Amino acid sequence: MLTRGFGDMLYKIIPKPRVHRQERDLRQRTERLLVLTKGNNPTFSYYLEERLNRSPYPSQVRDLADRLDDIEPEGLFVIICRYIRPRQLQWLYRNRQRIAGAALFLDDDIAATLVSGEGQLSYKAYIAAVGILPLMVLNRILTDVWVSTPALRKALESKRTDIKIVGPLPSKQTYDCRKNDTETDHVVMAFHTGGCHEAEHNFLVPVVRESLRLCRNLRYEVVATGRIAKMWQQADLPEGQFVVHSNTIWADYLEDTLQSKVDILLVPLSQSRMNDVRAGTKRIDAARMGAAAILSRSHVYQHNASSGEVFVDYNPTDWVEVICRLAGDTTLRHRARDATANVVKWIAENEAAAFPLHIE
Repeated sequence: MLTRGFGDMLYKIIPKPRVHRQERDLRQRTERLLVLTKGNNPTFSYYLEERLNRSPYPSQVRDLADRLDDIEPEGLFVIICRYIRPRQLQWLYRNRQRIAGAALFLDDDIAATLVSGEGQLSYKAYIAAVGILPLMVLNRILTDVWVSTPALRKALESKRTDIKIVGPLPSKQTYDCRKNDTETDHVVMAFHTGGCHEAEHNFLVPVVRESLRLCRNLRYEVVATGRIAKMWQQADLPEGQFVVHSNTIWADYLEDTLQSKVDILLVPLSQSRMNDVRAGTKRIDAARMGAAAILSRSHVYQHNASSGEVFVDYNPTDWVEVICRLAGDTTLRHRARDATANVVKWIAENEAAAFPLHIE
């Protein structure tokens, strides 16, 4: 466990993305786009996919495992979605004078994730290998750095780098709920998140335990693996009222959450350097599930807030109270569900759809 002071010192010396000044005055116009991404993933789905669909430029998407030797670099603008592997980095470096530009897109602070006390060492080793170490070469190639939020821009910006904001732009298939309002005898409550939210899992254990005890109509599902899954299985939750799901690939998760019934989606967010720069994309998940979201009261989710959404301070007692209120009031759940769905729809219809290419 890193101390706060040592973590701050380590954070400062970890490489951050920078634009190479000599690469700003580039050689040619952009004619085509290439996106490098680790398969289909939420970052690509929520930020880049719809922009590619609306872009006037021909585009292609390559997985991080793919070779690039068959691609013509002239006129090509390359968008790196968070990570890059050595083989593709070598190709980029060899062709840095021929491509039209290269942008790194980030939707979280990878350096902050590395120094946080959360997440497994294997995951941190992976993101260091594909998200931090490549910057030693990538910073000699980048013409652009794009990030998801103003807070992340503030965290990463320097005199050497003018960072552009590329906010969430979900495609309709990621948020359009096609479920009906048929009610059942029980209310499904869920917490779905990735591997770097250990603090939120710890926060929710007593909240969920007490909520299930008080509200016998509640059923709880959580996505977790490893020691987090074991923690939930040993949390003394009422038998028959909860299930622990393993992580699945993004395409399957999208399909599952379009089809399955979730009434209440829990969206706690602890305060940390890592969380403070996030975008409120969990709203998109809630809209797709047709769920009423209980959102942490923070600038992350109160940005673009809509009347009827449910915000709660990061306090267990308050969360239990709100959960039980929603579990017992269908009208209140539907009002919260519709309010969050309206926010997501507004974002999808009003967020800038163009990539901020500096060469047109």
